[in-house]
Amino acid sequence: MKNPTILTTMALGLASVIFLACNPNNTTKENSNKPAHVQAEKQQQIPYTLSSGIKMSLPDELLEISGIAFLAGQDDDIYAIQDEQGFLYKFNQPTQKVTFNPFGKDGDYEDISISNTHFFILKSNGSIYSFPIAEKDDIKNVVEQKNLLPKGEYEGLFVDRESNQAYVLCKECKVDRKQSQTSGYVFSIDERGQFQPKGEFAIQLDELHAFDAKIKKTFKPSALAKKADSKEWYILSSVDKALVVTDENFHVKSLSPLDPKIFPQPEGINFDSKFNLYISSEAGNQDKGIIYKFEQK
Repeated sequence: MKNPTILTTMALGLASVIFLACNPNNTTKENSNKPAHVQAEKQQQIPYTLSSGIKMSLPDELLEISGIAFLAGQDDDIYAIQDEQGFLYKFNQPTQKVTFNPFGKDGDYEDISISNTHFFILKSNGSIYSFPIAEKDDIKNVVEQKNLLPKGEYEGLFVDRESNQAYVLCKECKVDRKQSQTSGYVFSIDERGQFQPKGEFAIQLDELHAFDAKIKKTFKPSALAKKADSKEWYILSSVDKALVVTDENFHVKSLSPLDPKIFPQPEGINFDSKFNLYISSEAGNQDKGIIYKFEQK
C-alpha cells in the first residue's frame, strides 16, 4: 500500500491545478481588492517621479506661497503670490533670491497666471486682478474685475497662451452642492487684459471615484495647469492630497496620491518651457515654503 501522506499531497496538488485551470482570473481577483488609485496609477503613469524632485526652500516672505507662474520662455524666474498679502514675488532659481512689488491690499490671493501681455491674479472670492507685463517689473494700471463668477471659493486659475483663454476652477461652489461634479469657467481675454465669459466645464466626481474611492461627494482643487505638449490638465488638490491628470476636455486619466511629508499643503502648479513640472507647497508644519521641480522623464 502506498504511503497515505504522499497520496494526500498528490490529491491536494491536483485539486490546486484543477482550481487554477477553472479560474484563470484568480490573480485579477486578488488585484481588484487593491485601492482603485493603485490600479489606476499602474495603468496611467505620468512622466514625473513625484517622490524625487529638486527641492527649493523659500524665504520667510513665501511661507504661505500659493500660485506660481512663468513668463513665456523665461524659466529661471518663478513668479509667485502668497495668500495673505498683495505682493507679486519673483524667485530666481540660479541665485535663490526673491524680489517683490505690491499690486494690491492684503487679501486671500490664491493663484497667478501670465498671458503674453498681462499678469492675472485670482482672489478666493473669484475677483480677478490684472496688470500689464513691464520690463522692469513695475506694476501699474492694476484692474480688479468683480462678479465674473458665481458665489463660491476659488483657488485655481490658468491662462492658456495658445488660445488666449483663462480657466477658473471652483474649490467649493454652491452650484456644485447638488451635483456630483466640480465646476469650472472659461473666459476669453481682450487686448486690455479683461475677462469675457465664454463657457463652462466640469470634472465629474464619478470619474475621480473610479481612481480613488475616498473621493465621493466633493473634490477640492487648489490649482491647475495645462501641459502644452500633451494638452493634458494637471490639477492639484491640497485637501485631497492628489494630483489629477485629465485630457483636454477634463475627463480624468490618472490620479497620483501626494505624500503629505513631501507636500504639506500643495497649492501651486505649473510647467516651464521644457515641460518640467513645478509644485509649490505652503510650509504647513515645516519651517519653509517649498517649490519642487520634477524633470520630465
